[in-house]
Amino acid sequence: MTMTPREEQELDLSTEFVLSEPRAREFLWWVLSQCNVYGAPHVVNGETGIHIGRRIIGVTIINQLNQINPTAYPEMMIEAHNRAEKRKREENVATPDDE
Repeated sequence: MTMTPREEQELDLSTEFVLSEPRAREFLWWVLSQCNVYGAPHVVNGETGIHIGRRIIGVTIINQLNQINPTAYPEMMIEAHNRAEKRKREENVATPDDE
């Protein structure tokens, strides 16, 4: 998609805003996980094109993040890992052990 310099500047500002907000980064991480960027495309009822399209969208978003802040994606990965670990700890506390 061809963008004007003004559109590119607006996208960069929007990206910076999203990266500055923890909840926005959490949502963006969820979107990227739906894109299955690192997974192999599945062949299910001819839906390979859909899976490839999702992947392309995910890669495009990651490229935009890297253009604005090369450490943003790895930082989001660490945040997602920490959220998962916290949820796991909270579930273990909330669930009585079978002793």
